Amino acid sequence: MDISFSTSVGNSAWGLAECAQWAKSNDFDAIRPNATGVFEPSLIIQSGGEEVKEILSANGIYLAALTAHCNLLDDDAEKREIARDALLQAIEATHILGAPILVTYAGSPVSWHFYGQFSSDPGNPGDRSVELAGRFKQMWTPVVRFAEEKGVRLALDCAVRMGNIACNPDMWERILDAVPSEALGLSCDPSHWLWMGILPAEDAIRMFNGKWYYADVKDCEVSPRMLFRQGIIGNWWWQYRVPGRGQLNWGTIIGALLESGYDYVLCVENEDRGMPGLAGFALGCRHLRQFLPIA
Repeated sequence: MDISFSTSVGNSAWGLAECAQWAKSNDFDAIRPNATGVFEPSLIIQSGGEEVKEILSANGIYLAALTAHCNLLDDDAEKREIARDALLQAIEATHILGAPILVTYAGSPVSWHFYGQFSSDPGNPGDRSVELAGRFKQMWTPVVRFAEEKGVRLALDCAVRMGNIACNPDMWERILDAVPSEALGLSCDPSHWLWMGILPAEDAIRMFNGKWYYADVKDCEVSPRMLFRQGIIGNWWWQYRVPGRGQLNWGTIIGALLESGYDYVLCVENEDRGMPGLAGFALGCRHLRQFLPIA
């Protein structure tokens, strides 16, 4: 396993050479940029991405994946089609750059509410899970076929943010069954599972043996005192941390990933308000490195 981190490069963010140099000097093997800035798909398709490849190679860093969160499940049909076109371009750019993975997400109709009212029976009038699995099949089938042609695998972010329908084992099963393909899988991020109660994280990993195509890694901290005072609808009873500053056991999680056939990249994400910026990324890398098998 190698270690990467998620970042933006270009626009208002740092330049690619500076990013690659920092990554190398802080013991990272790879980067996973957003498909913006110097990694904007239209620019990569036009240029062929040779300058990007040369800068990364010169610094001993490789491109682990691209990230493009395009919402193919919007309730607005025109927006869905625009998003699908953007995702197809991101797949093409990923292929051109020689990265094996594009990290994206399943999509969302209306923020958080696809399951309808809390504590209501399945199939209640607000429960849109069956409808949206059908929409997923319709919108994603041609996308997955294109990814197959390009030799790119799609790793669906499991975050609950944005109302993402692929945020729990129930919906992972539905969408993977809707479009069965070796080009479609999941991106593992157990930080979300901790506060959602999808535990042990290792069991969730083993349930989807062979379908983890990427690993976005964050940690999470739950405060029992704040949870007691506010309940699950409160604020700040949980928060994301970089690996090593939360409550997840990365030794057992990495072991479960390896047992499930995943041996690619651990990608540090930093949404830790107590350890922001590059210092948090570097700390996460140092913490994870101790659990990796010696080559």
